Amino acid sequence: MKDVCAVVLAAGKGTRMRSGLIKLAHPLSSQPLVKFVTDACVESGVGRTIVVVGYQADKVKSILGEKFEYVYQEGRLGTGDAVRRAASLLGGFQGELIVLPGDAPFITSSALVGLVHRRRETKSAATVLTAVLPRPSHYGRIIRNGYEQIKRIVESRNAGAEELRIREVNSGVYCFDSQKLLPLLPLLTRDTKGGEYYLTDVIGLLHQQGFSVEAMRVSDPTVVLGVNTPQELKRAWKILEKQKKGKRK
Repeated sequence: MKDVCAVVLAAGKGTRMRSGLIKLAHPLSSQPLVKFVTDACVESGVGRTIVVVGYQADKVKSILGEKFEYVYQEGRLGTGDAVRRAASLLGGFQGELIVLPGDAPFITSSALVGLVHRRRETKSAATVLTAVLPRPSHYGRIIRNGYEQIKRIVESRNAGAEELRIREVNSGVYCFDSQKLLPLLPLLTRDTKGGEYYLTDVIGLLHQQGFSVEAMRVSDPTVVLGVNTPQELKRAWKILEKQKKGKRK
């Protein structure tokens, strides 16, 4: 894992939290939300971790400290733009790139290691961590081809009625062959509805160019749950307390 770089997306304001405090600084049990994600990266053994910061950047840096690399994203230009910013620090890098959101407190180091191993086993251009949710709601949907490879990922706001019926969802956690990913980042265009550059569009571009994109579907859907609202933060507290009780038994 030492030849793997993780990119943590931590630039968003988190407006749905309806708080003056950046979402990732909200406490979950004993530590801020974003710490769960960076802890998983460190425990997985990746060689380096880049954190993309933006809104209240100094707050995020003060939480995480100096052991990570930081890059600044101006404006709300989306996940694709965030990874482009991180790419500016990747000159000469040829290993795998894990990209993950800073608001996924239940992501584990074992899931990250498994994702890298899955990419290596399949020799895919990218491997996406997915899960099947009973109520997928706002999560992007996984569209597969006839060979069970991922053809594209559709953001929920852009999905049609049939696509919204799909229950396999994108976690926002990816492992990329950096040599396949980096040349495609300049080709991303702004989404007409959201005005952002979506990293999910890279999946479709890889498929169009004949590269394989695989999925690693987790059996426990809790792993992919994010926190975007006060209600979801409350749910995360309950899940975490339940997990702690289970460990004490």
